[in-house]
Amino acid sequence: VSMCLWDYRIFGTANDPALLTFDFFTEQGSIQLGEARFTVRKHGPMSGHWTLEHGEHVLADATKPSAMFRSFELQVHDLHFTVRAQTAFTRCYDILCGERRIGTIQPLHPMTRRASIECSPEVPELAQLFAFWLAVITWRRAAKHHNS
Repeated sequence: VSMCLWDYRIFGTANDPALLTFDFFTEQGSIQLGEARFTVRKHGPMSGHWTLEHGEHVLADATKPSAMFRSFELQVHDLHFTVRAQTAFTRCYDILCGERRIGTIQPLHPMTRRASIECSPEVPELAQLFAFWLAVITWRRAAKHHNS
C-alpha cells in the first residue's frame, strides 16, 4: 500500500502478489492475479453497480443495495455472497453466504490501510479479491469525507 495511493499488493494468493489498482478519480481500476488482468468497472458515477471483467466476459457482479449501509451483494459464477460491515463503527467486513460467515476483511489496526483477508475454501480467490476491492472503496470514501 502507498501513502498517497490506494493500490494494494496482496500476498498469500496462488500467484503472489496479486495487485489491486484503483483509478484516482473513479471507483474503477483493475485486479491482477498472476498473468491475468481483470477490469473493475463501475456502471455510472452515481451507480451502486460494479462488474469484474476479463476481456469481454463478466466474471463477477456486485451491487450496493442501499446508500445507507456498507453492504454489497456479490455474484461470482453461481455463487452468491454478501459483503457487509460488521458494525457501523468499524472498517471490518464479513463475507457471508446466507447468514453464515465464511470470511472476514479487516485492517491490521485502526490507524493503517494494511489489512488481512481470511476466507473458507468455498470462496474463490478472485471473489475474495473483488470483495476486498469493495471494502477498500468504502474506506477510500470515508477518508475523502474525513479530509474534506
